[in-house]
Amino acid sequence: MPGRYQFSMPERPSRDGWFRVGTVDVTTTALLVGLGVLSMFWYAVDKASLEKLAFVGVGVRDGDIWRLFTWPIANPPTEIWVVLTLAFFWFVGHRIEDQVGRGRFTWLIVAMTIVPSALVTLLSFDVSFYAFGLGILGIALLVVFALDNPSAMFFFGIPAWVIAAIYVGIDALRYLGDRAYEPLVLELLVIAVGLVGARQCGLLSHMQVIPKLAGNRAHTAKPARRKGKHSGQTVITGPWEVAHSPADQMELDLLLDKISAAGIDSLSKTEKTRLNELSKKLRGR
Repeated sequence: MPGRYQFSMPERPSRDGWFRVGTVDVTTTALLVGLGVLSMFWYAVDKASLEKLAFVGVGVRDGDIWRLFTWPIANPPTEIWVVLTLAFFWFVGHRIEDQVGRGRFTWLIVAMTIVPSALVTLLSFDVSFYAFGLGILGIALLVVFALDNPSAMFFFGIPAWVIAAIYVGIDALRYLGDRAYEPLVLELLVIAVGLVGARQCGLLSHMQVIPKLAGNRAHTAKPARRKGKHSGQTVITGPWEVAHSPADQMELDLLLDKISAAGIDSLSKTEKTRLNELSKKLRGR
């Protein structure tokens, strides 16, 4: 029967990037991850100067003002987890950025970076600890995503909010055990600012306990656009499309990235079947 076992490659969803490099849309999330990767090479060349990007309250009070906003891009290659941290931020960051738009997301990241570090600096802890890397921002964005999508499932069918609670809980226990109160307060403030900022961007509409500033209009999602080969027409998506879980889109992105890195032959038979299923599901077929 012709076409019975036909395999179809899904089209990678386009993103609203600031510019393009080849076929890659360079979004705010992609820029931050790219800077994180470059910081690992910086560490190999001169780790002492990279350390000056990390946040530490006493350093800011001594005049290193740049530490207030440079700490997320300092990601030293001290362990394999830094790679997972960058990958984790890539996926969670894009989930939020795709929802609120690149402009709002950029301002949200700026607020989550500067406001908490400025407040921690003013608190002036007796013992200072370095805080750095995209992991803190990534955990805060995971909390935002999990609370905005309470029914979303992650790995092995575990709810996203459970994963977020585990991440925050483990970090809190580690900081408490090390008596590292400065980075603990910083992470909690980053989460708090992220939740309040996301509310202003139109997310978390069901969480009335989070204040929404007066005069701030609810965010309306931008219609998706697809560029045709022979025309400049815009195809607008609407409520007639079949709804799908954010976890499905994340799983599809993982498979597409694997293909991009090593080719279609790098997928196992099971992964190819799953890719085909997700492609049809997300296209509403």
